[in-house]
Amino acid sequence: MDPIDLLIGRPTPRLQAADKLAVASQVVLSQPEKSDLALTYGPDHGEDEIREHIATWLSRKYQPTSGPLTRDRVIITNGASGALAAILQKFTDPVYTRRMFLVEPTYFLAVQSFLDAGFSRRMQGVPEDDEGIDLEFLQQRLDEDDGKRHDTVPIKLGPHGYEKIYKYVLYIVPTLSNPSGKTMSMHHRKALVELARKYDILIIADDVYDFLAWPADDSLPHEGLELPPRLVDIDREMAGTTEWGNTVSNGSFSKLAAPGIRVGWCEATPIFIHSLSTYGATTSGGCQAQYTSFLIDHMLVSGVLEEHVQSVLIPTYRERYNILVGSIKTHLYPLGIQISTGRPYETFGKNNDGERVLTTLAGGFFLYIDFPDDETFPTATDIIRIGRDDFGLKIAFGEIFAVKGDPGSLERAHATFNRGTRLCWAWNEADVLIDAVERLAKTIQRAKEHN
Repeated sequence: MDPIDLLIGRPTPRLQAADKLAVASQVVLSQPEKSDLALTYGPDHGEDEIREHIATWLSRKYQPTSGPLTRDRVIITNGASGALAAILQKFTDPVYTRRMFLVEPTYFLAVQSFLDAGFSRRMQGVPEDDEGIDLEFLQQRLDEDDGKRHDTVPIKLGPHGYEKIYKYVLYIVPTLSNPSGKTMSMHHRKALVELARKYDILIIADDVYDFLAWPADDSLPHEGLELPPRLVDIDREMAGTTEWGNTVSNGSFSKLAAPGIRVGWCEATPIFIHSLSTYGATTSGGCQAQYTSFLIDHMLVSGVLEEHVQSVLIPTYRERYNILVGSIKTHLYPLGIQISTGRPYETFGKNNDGERVLTTLAGGFFLYIDFPDDETFPTATDIIRIGRDDFGLKIAFGEIFAVKGDPGSLERAHATFNRGTRLCWAWNEADVLIDAVERLAKTIQRAKEHN
């Protein structure tokens, strides 16, 4: 019995755009006017022409109501993980910044960046509700914290390059979230930006799954689907925006081209982006993805990247998603397990006649299943152990998605999302996903016999 890994969250190697990257590399390296720039230290914020192309692409994809993006709102990064670390270094202070809020269940591999930045004692999980975040819980914690005495003098000083330090930070994946797969409602997006402005919160939004979306209605093509506005779009369009803003969109080409390419972007206000470009690693080494950003730029301008996403990635992921959901309903629903969907996000797509029609959003890499809230149902520990030992199945403990450093997060996990787990369709082929769900059903049945 070959082992099956349902924890891993990355694309199948055959979906990586190796052939397209090889062509792009040949083009860039065969033209001295490009290779001379691609192979040297680049501008701290990335090449202006590439930033312009990314801004144009983002404008076309999101259609922001406040108008097209300009390149001064964009910086080229070495991916979402590196950008997160840079943002925390430039805009937070371990003495002055009061708390790090992370929506729970959270992307567990991001937590270490917050710990590295010195916030192990200031971590705070915020439960996810059916619309993406429990705003009442967040408001209560902010009010409690605001009433306490805090250090008012940061150790990072303006003359040393830290012109703006935020009081709070909130990390969130608002669209097709990792791990839950939920998408934040429009109401919560606007209310969250308003809270951020009131309490001086920097919202770091991982917007890495947005372009891997499709209509939940299988009769509709994925082309022409209208994407949710990002929090950074809402912050820009709502009256009262500030010079620094309260949101940064953290994007990555890892999910679109290949993880190893290590190219991403951030979008925020121009002064925020300029300050981010003065991060120590870029000040010393220039753009952190100089060569590979030229490869992505070739793929963007030529249309090859969009073709790869629309013709390869989305059709493959959509098929796997439907197969996984169907298998869950066939084999796990009879055992009392349900898919944790939250409130579906309504948007518009286009039918085959090009007409604009209402639909709901699906996509990304992940979904979450909930085990029954029943004391007689096997524990997650038993399910994972039996799945691993008897059926070669690797799934995640729900508690790994708790926020480290916040004891309350682990307590909430045991009462909620630890009675369930995240499943990924990006890595395994369709037939393997069917086999995996069948093994999981057998695992649970055997765990019941031992219970």
